[in-house]
Amino acid sequence: MTTIRFSEIERYVPALPGLYEIYTDDGEALKVGIGVNLRKRLIQHRRSRQSRLILRAGGDWSNPADVRSTQSILAKHLYFAGSIDGHELTTEAGRQRFLEEHCCIRFRVTASREEARALERVLEAGGTFPFHGRVNRLSPAG
Repeated sequence: MTTIRFSEIERYVPALPGLYEIYTDDGEALKVGIGVNLRKRLIQHRRSRQSRLILRAGGDWSNPADVRSTQSILAKHLYFAGSIDGHELTTEAGRQRFLEEHCCIRFRVTASREEARALERVLEAGGTFPFHGRVNRLSPAG
């Protein structure tokens, strides 16, 4: 597995299928995921766009079920975490700064999306990565 910073995605991550893991600099596991195009997927996470978090008609921003993520589920997970280790995550700029300055990515290329998905399922089942599946208000301690 290769480990990089978010600022190094374009330089090191190929546009191929694979698995990625996101950790804080302190080693706290955050998210495991896959992409048919790893580079594109990780760039979407890095952007963490507020405009891609869509509030359901009549919804409430404090209810995860009322907010849909159209690009990066990580943005939604971070938004509802609120903060990790004192880093403000409810804003696009705060999430971007946190990812750029306090997180790293491990990734590996796989032969197919299916192979990546099988690896992802094993890692998710291990319980190490809190940001997978349904987004809840309760998130990693920080």
